[in-house]
Amino acid sequence: MSASGIEGLTVENMLLSAGTYKIVDDRGVRVRTERTKRVREIFSLFGVDDPDQLPIAEPSE
Repeated sequence: MSASGIEGLTVENMLLSAGTYKIVDDRGVRVRTERTKRVREIFSLFGVDDPDQLPIAEPSE
């Protein structure tokens, strides 16, 4: 991971850091946690699209 330019993190730590970003859909209102620079870099490194642009599935009843 040293070639990524993100220093001091293992793959496991990167995944844990990326997991801090959440999107909650509460009755049609999308609430997002802050997406830090480090999380944006990790998403880019792993080729993850912006999660805000992904559709949220309707809950099954």
